[in-house]
Order: sequence, then structure tokens, then C-alpha cells
Amino acid sequence: MSTFATPELEATYFGAYDAVLAQWPVAVETADLPGRYGTTRVTSTGPAAAQSLVLLHGYGGTAGMWYPVVGALAEEHRVRAVDTMGEPGRSRHTGAALTSMDDLVDWLAETFDLLGLPAADLCGQSLGGHLALRFTLAHPDRVRRLVLLDPPLVFAGLSPEFEELGRNRDPHPTFEAARAMLAPGSPGSGPAHVEAYLDLLAHGAAHFPASPIVYPHLPDGLTQLPVPTLVALAGASQVHDSAVAAAAARRAGARTVVLPGAGHGLLADVDPVRSLVLEHLRLHD
Repeated sequence: MSTFATPELEATYFGAYDAVLAQWPVAVETADLPGRYGTTRVTSTGPAAAQSLVLLHGYGGTAGMWYPVVGALAEEHRVRAVDTMGEPGRSRHTGAALTSMDDLVDWLAETFDLLGLPAADLCGQSLGGHLALRFTLAHPDRVRRLVLLDPPLVFAGLSPEFEELGRNRDPHPTFEAARAMLAPGSPGSGPAHVEAYLDLLAHGAAHFPASPIVYPHLPDGLTQLPVPTLVALAGASQVHDSAVAAAAARRAGARTVVLPGAGHGLLADVDPVRSLVLEHLRLHD
């Protein structure tokens, strides 16, 4: 893992990280778990004896992005919010290379092991949803219930507009340019109504010495989901055609809900998302 360009930029990024985590309405515990790929940061809350729920954030969002829903989730679950290895956050990619989604699946399986989790409920948003699906397909015995929040490249291809945005993306933007990209209506990867969260994304894009992005692709031959699955899709998603994705998700056996008018961030529409997730996690106890 490379280092920040200056100590000041490092302090600024982690100050932004802490400001978002401070939005969590519950007390937290943090652990840094050393493994084959480096050290993974896990932020936990909720009753220690409760069923574990692992949360995977959207690209660059960090564990902090779950602040709109984590209070409700932690009432009934031991929440384990993970900073994805190789992305901006407090996990440190100092070990084996991450060059494919298979590598990230292997990293997540190791993280389950390090947490002592034979199995858990699993919820992912955006790119975290894609990883959650990939992990479930590889290790269906380790996932009790699955929640996917507007996951890209799972049930539909990317929209032409989003593909063009990716092609034209500046890999080294300034903070100001990155922040401008996160204006209302942009395809951010989480809740969009707290300025501290948007600042965190922009500082991460501009300054964090992240590893090269691992690009996802549509899974081959996905016909039936192996575990009870909720798919919540943004009706106004910028990343894909939500109607096409919804039809494919239903064919695969998922309980599928499209939230009209919601953007890809989805957690900005906190009340329906929170209710849907809690209802699904209770269904199969």
C-alpha cells in the first residue's frame, strides 16, 4: 500500500472518516484484523449474542455510510460493518494482490473466519452488493439471508451514461472536482443528505492511496439465488435500467422491490429501505 502524498492530506481524510462514523447513533467497537491481504477494519455494534449481520459499503463509502439505518439494524443484530480491502477506508492493503472479484471473495471469506462467523446475514449496497452476491454464490453455506441494495452488474448491464462516466473518469481528481461530481442527483454510493459523507467520498477519490479498482462483471449463468434474497432497486438509478434488473432478479427468485424516484444512493430514502431490510431479515428466523 502506498502512502498519502502528505501527512496533512492523511489527517484530513481520516478526519472526514471519523466525522461520518460519528453520525452513527449507537456505540461502536472497532477491530483491525490481520490477514493474508492486509489488515481489515471492522466496526461492530449491537448485542454480542445476536445474529451477525455483515454490511458491505458502496465504492469509497466506508463502514460509516450505514449511519441512516444502523441504529435500527443493531436492535436485533450484531452488526459488523467492514471497510472493503483496497478501497478508501481504514483497512490496509499490505498483503496479497487484489486483481479480481474472486480475490475479494477470498478476502471476505477470510474476514468471516477472522470474525469467527461460520455464517451470517449479509447486506451490500452498490459495489458492496455486487461483492455480497459473488460471495453468496461462492459460499452459499455461509450466508443465511442476503440483501442487495441497487447492486450494479448483477441483474443488468450498466447504463450507457454510467459507462461513459466511467470511461471519462479522472483517476486523480482534485477534491473540488470530486466534490462537484457528488452534487444532488449524481450516482454516489450511499446516503446523500449529510455533507460530511460527501466530503469523505471526495477526499477518498482525491487523496486516498487506494489499490487499483477491481471491476465487476455480470455473473455467468445466474439462474437461481441460493439463499433467501431481498433486492431493493432505485427506480431512478443512474447505473442501470431498474426495470430490467427487477425482472431478472425476480426470475432468479429474489423478493424484489423498486423504489420509485430513488437514486442509486438509496439510503437517502431511509424509511422504506430500513423497513424492507428489517422485514426481510426477520422472515426466516
